[in-house]
Amino acid sequence: MKLLELSYKDENWELSNLQLGNVNLIVGENSTGKSRTLSMIDSLYKMITQKRDLSWGEEWDIKFENTGEEIINYKFRTSLKDSKYKGVAFEEITINEKSVLRRESPNKATITSDLTGNQIEVYPPQDKLVLHVRRDVKEYPFWEEIISWAKQSYGFKFSSIMPNSKLPYQAYGLLTTIEDTPMLFEALDKDSRSRIIEEFNTIGYQVLDISLQQRGGEPVLYIKEENLSQALPHYELSQGMFRSLSILIYLAYLISRKKTATIMIDDLCEGLDYAKATKLGKIIFKKCDNSQIQLIATSNDSFLMDVVDIKHWNVLYREGKSVHTLNYKTQYNVFEQFKFTGLSNFDFFASDYLKQKAGL
Repeated sequence: MKLLELSYKDENWELSNLQLGNVNLIVGENSTGKSRTLSMIDSLYKMITQKRDLSWGEEWDIKFENTGEEIINYKFRTSLKDSKYKGVAFEEITINEKSVLRRESPNKATITSDLTGNQIEVYPPQDKLVLHVRRDVKEYPFWEEIISWAKQSYGFKFSSIMPNSKLPYQAYGLLTTIEDTPMLFEALDKDSRSRIIEEFNTIGYQVLDISLQQRGGEPVLYIKEENLSQALPHYELSQGMFRSLSILIYLAYLISRKKTATIMIDDLCEGLDYAKATKLGKIIFKKCDNSQIQLIATSNDSFLMDVVDIKHWNVLYREGKSVHTLNYKTQYNVFEQFKFTGLSNFDFFASDYLKQKAGL
């Protein structure tokens, strides 16, 4: 299951027509909504899996593509906090434009069985989505596909991956403390570990070996560099080195499970120099594009932007509370024409070329 399109609206913010492929780079000036976009997707999958309550006064319009190449369009709207009838005001699912769920009031919905094709009325609690209270893997398989997508979605802020501190809070899930990195490495087979060392050296580090040992009852990675006599524990690495190692281990772990997954990385390559940022960016985008991992990353790093094809970009522009997204699908001619200008990818972002051509 892959996220294809997303639009969102609340009282203070609106995002329109985010288009997503296998790998994606979201770029934009400061305060345009890059991090907020990822945080919003994070909130979506946490609401679906009931890791957090529904937020009120929101409108969602989401399109997925399942493994059968069917387009699942999921829309729902919640009432404002001060509404007389607080709850889910609207909910709809279509599969290839055929309606299978319709809810136009907080307490009543009509759902179509995949087994019989019959429609039945259901009466969900007004503060719950129908998928939270009415599940059947055979009658309503589309629920399971959406829930599975949510369960296999993860994210973190690249600049918050620190080698020597525990963070009390992160906006996203899974890779939240330094303890996760050695635990994920421990789950990998010998070939995957060797591949990580090879990729790590491709980035520009000179590492002979990475081993896992127990220290004080906790797993610790020891990194042996060419020019050092002793291996260093992972919590003594530089920030850039530890971030690069963590992301490679993280992706190797997700790929090793051979399951579809979505990974969101905010501020990808933050804090890395030119050479390492470009090499790590190439490795990450190539690994994800050739796997079952959908990558959604944000960055303003000119180094990274120059090595990620603009066809994978979503460029954000903000006017008040409204955020416009320009991408290869919606502005195909503009993106294609730029290739003949001879300018760099970063120029495409930094200049007014795209904005002028799109009429903004």
